[in-house]
Amino acid sequence: MASDYKAMATSIIQGLGGTGNLTNVTHCATRLRVVVKDPAKINQAAVKKVNGVLGLEVAGNQVQVIVGQVIEDLYLAVEKQVGSLAGKAGGRVASPDKPKKPLDYVAGFMSMLASIMSPVIPGLVAAGFLATILTIMSVFFGIDSSNSTYAILYNFSQAVFYFMPVFVAYTSAQRFNTEPVLAMLLACALLYPDWVTMVNTLTAEGQEFVSYFGLPVTLTTYNGAVVQIILSVWVMSKIDMFLKRAIPEVVRHFLKPFLLLLVMSVITLTVTGPLGALITDYFTAFINWISEVAPWFTVAAMVIFFTTVGVVLPGFHMALVPIATANIATIGYDNLLNIAFFCCTITPGFIALAVALKTKSNNLRQIAFPAALSALFGGISEPTTYGISYKMVRPYYVHTIVAIATALLAGIMQLKCYAFGGYSLTNILLYMGPDRDMANFTNALILVAFMAVASFVLTWVIGFDDSIYDEEDEDGNPLPESEGEPAKKVPTANESFVLPAQGEYIAQADISDNVFAQGILGPCFGVKPTDGDVVSPVAGSVYAVAGTKHAVTIVTDGGAEVLVHIGIDSVKLDSAGLETFVQKGDRVTAGQRIASFDKDVFEKAGVDTTIVCSLINGKDYASVAFQQGDAVMIATV
Repeated sequence: MASDYKAMATSIIQGLGGTGNLTNVTHCATRLRVVVKDPAKINQAAVKKVNGVLGLEVAGNQVQVIVGQVIEDLYLAVEKQVGSLAGKAGGRVASPDKPKKPLDYVAGFMSMLASIMSPVIPGLVAAGFLATILTIMSVFFGIDSSNSTYAILYNFSQAVFYFMPVFVAYTSAQRFNTEPVLAMLLACALLYPDWVTMVNTLTAEGQEFVSYFGLPVTLTTYNGAVVQIILSVWVMSKIDMFLKRAIPEVVRHFLKPFLLLLVMSVITLTVTGPLGALITDYFTAFINWISEVAPWFTVAAMVIFFTTVGVVLPGFHMALVPIATANIATIGYDNLLNIAFFCCTITPGFIALAVALKTKSNNLRQIAFPAALSALFGGISEPTTYGISYKMVRPYYVHTIVAIATALLAGIMQLKCYAFGGYSLTNILLYMGPDRDMANFTNALILVAFMAVASFVLTWVIGFDDSIYDEEDEDGNPLPESEGEPAKKVPTANESFVLPAQGEYIAQADISDNVFAQGILGPCFGVKPTDGDVVSPVAGSVYAVAGTKHAVTIVTDGGAEVLVHIGIDSVKLDSAGLETFVQKGDRVTAGQRIASFDKDVFEKAGVDTTIVCSLINGKDYASVAFQQGDAVMIATV
């Protein structure tokens, strides 16, 4: 498989504009996260076409390539090719001359938090599995903390929560491009036993503050802190940049680390620490208020965000991990984030299983069964979400309905998860916990049964269209069945092609899209239209019309498979400004109007209006020639 991942990595890097266009490459549990210099160089169609890529999300110069559980192997392959860019922070380049909207700032903030918390997730998941083992030892074997093995395992399961500031300091330093070791040292000082002892002793005597260089310092502990550290390391990155410029290079090596740590110790203890605690307290109070006013709705509200906002801001849920870690560290359980994950991960697993059993498409079945296993037992739902739900849409509706309904039931039952990672059947015992909360565990099992039944019933009732899992073009639209089949119909007649619109002829090599320019979809030509009418370049039968109306596939009586693609990357318009006048099965003649588009809509969205005519099965012809005149392309058998 190594060679496959190498080829996959190469294709993705090329689609993102090459190594020279990348400034940072990291990953989370299911996504390759990349920062690019110039988003305009990204060939989204090419990346989506790479075998193994489930989806692609681009927000400014932040790119997420969704690949599911193969991410570890893929990242290693990418790391070998990009070298020092892997795991390196910084390099964020704002999109030029593009004013930001309020949502852009929200998206940027959530993306920043997600990028900081994502690398910590493996530690949290490992702690969750250890908690499952502890539950088994306690419930089924009667082993408790008096046993040294149990006690040591318990220490490992809790260490990630206590030392969370150290982990977050490291990932924040990577994100903000500052000194990781100094950031971790700053966090370690806040967790140092003598500081904890001082706080506990003086607060027990009624003291709230101590003096540090004449400044008041709040007596508080920082185990499990997240926001405080992120704020501190962000400030550290700014001071680090200043010191790099201000300190002469001859003494910078030893003077900068000393001054940076000294200054940050003051700022953290007197400003960012208390401020971060204040932000955390107010946010916690807000969540608690919602829980008191409508405890049955709190989890459902989070699920609604996951299933709606998550479509626009994929991965943003990682930004909410501090809520769960804080709850587990302070009260011993989480009744929000893990429960929302529980509803939104197991539900897709059952949907994928229902789809696999219902579909008649072998291609879809090969995707659905592994996706079901990934979600139900691996806690990773992206293969279902991006490989099934978003593609066929109707399963997404089932996902949304069942997940929200389950969340409402979980809220009514006041479900709790006693460690992080309770969103797969593998870790279902986390709902029992070491203290044997059988009522809570029973409720979790009831909800699993509800998700299974509801997912299967709604999937069967609402149904889905699995025809899109035939061979696809670069935008995910179906190609004629003969494309990619081993026993293809051999073309029987010569074909001539007219311009699909009035305008200036564009040679294949001059088309702005690399997929077309390189002939990946067969020999082609383009036209820069002077008006909004699109006509058929050949006579034949309409094989497919894209749901987004940006492409029409026509098959001639002689066996030519012809794609008429309206605009470059026009799929992102989602049919806005586009209209089609034919449907599958219609007969058309050369020059017959088949579609139209609004040039104003295209131009406002920055979409290239070039119309491309591609002979998909061109390799089955003896020759394909281009010429001037009424017929601009001739295919000879």
